[in-house]
Amino acid sequence: MRQFLSLLYIAYLFFVIFMIFFSRKKPTQRFSWILVLVFLPVVGLIVYSLMGSEIYWDYKRRKIRQRHRPLFLELDAIARKWHNRSGAELSPTQQFHFKRCGSILTDDNAVEVFTNGRPKFAMLFEDLRAARDHIHVQYFTIHNDAIGQELIAILKEKASQGVEVKLLYDSFGCGFTFVRPLFRELKEAGGKVQGIRPWARALNYRNHRKLVIIDGRVGYLGGMNVGVHYAEGVGGMEWRDTHVRLTGGVVRDLQQIFISDWVASARKGRLGFRQRLPHYFPEVESNGHLPAQIIANGLYNKFIGQDVINLSYFNLISGAKERLWIQTPYFAPSEPVLQSLKTLALRGVDVRIMTSSYYTFGGLFHHNIKNYFFRQLIDSGVRVFKYKGIMHAKTMLVDDEQLCIGTVNLNVRSLERDDELFIYFESPEQNAHYSQIFQADLEHSIELDYARFRKETVLSRALESVVSLFSPLS
Repeated sequence: MRQFLSLLYIAYLFFVIFMIFFSRKKPTQRFSWILVLVFLPVVGLIVYSLMGSEIYWDYKRRKIRQRHRPLFLELDAIARKWHNRSGAELSPTQQFHFKRCGSILTDDNAVEVFTNGRPKFAMLFEDLRAARDHIHVQYFTIHNDAIGQELIAILKEKASQGVEVKLLYDSFGCGFTFVRPLFRELKEAGGKVQGIRPWARALNYRNHRKLVIIDGRVGYLGGMNVGVHYAEGVGGMEWRDTHVRLTGGVVRDLQQIFISDWVASARKGRLGFRQRLPHYFPEVESNGHLPAQIIANGLYNKFIGQDVINLSYFNLISGAKERLWIQTPYFAPSEPVLQSLKTLALRGVDVRIMTSSYYTFGGLFHHNIKNYFFRQLIDSGVRVFKYKGIMHAKTMLVDDEQLCIGTVNLNVRSLERDDELFIYFESPEQNAHYSQIFQADLEHSIELDYARFRKETVLSRALESVVSLFSPLS
């Protein structure tokens, strides 16, 4: 019996080696998973199948692309129709986004920036009530509270009026928000509701996008989910976030992203579109002159590689010449981004990272992970600021022209795994406007005390080192 178990374990080891070494994981990730699988044979294999293996997820993607291939090809054709209509010459960064990320440049856009949930939800609900044709809503998390209930009530009312309503939510993000009864009410009123990746084996591959499209003419994106705390804060602490309202040609790109995610999440024969796809991409009146691009990964009809966000952020960060100001609640960057931040600061670039002092959950976990990476930056001249409240904005200012606002945290999960998106502006005016917002936030922040930070105990550093092993989950 003992010999049989030994042979079985040896066969298991060969299976582990084959499975890990033929994956697309980085060497350090492979080593970590090998340790888990070797020393925890049963538990490790279960965890790996749920959180580490790309094989099942790649299989699901192939099946989705095959099942809906005609629709994805039609979406591609619609996108090509709008490409660079103005004939403007693309900058190197805009060209990179188009070639590597499939991002269309539009230059007829207008934007309104929200830094708090109160005005954002007030404007959003006003726009939703004015909808005449269709409403597309997608959030990572929707809470069953006053804000969530008002959102669903408006969607129910519009559905009963004959407006085509579709709501897409992340199955894990809404797993503990007790919102399912509200979804049932919306379905009963005629709305369509779908969860993204409800399968257990896709647990580690989430859709973190937050976007709304109304009649194909008004769009929203940014860091805010749906819940009271985005407007009122938590425990007396302010919730600082960034969201934008968009009009112009860029709304068509948001529409394409939503439809791609909707089709990918739909069960066979349940797409629920009342019209043919071109209907959802109306001609829009030019009411602005702001150039913008939407960068999104995980699209089934475009670039499905999970390196789209990582490469686009690395390209923007590494190209900074004078200033790089970042807002991110979570900080656990990929190695190329980490080294770029060090190099830029040593080269004299003004590198500032503003992050959160508090978290609604997992505070000790996130603080220790951030500290592990901050220790690698403090001798390079990177300045770190902790917002006196909850900083949930995901933004980046590069020099005096470039600005990114979206759903992307500066951690491995956002950069390499989850489905994310951000809007890229190349505009001195928009950059200057958000620069003022950033500087106002500095007045409510405390700069990291590097002298005190260096004197932390060996035990603290050991804890940071251990927790850092789980940084891809942060």
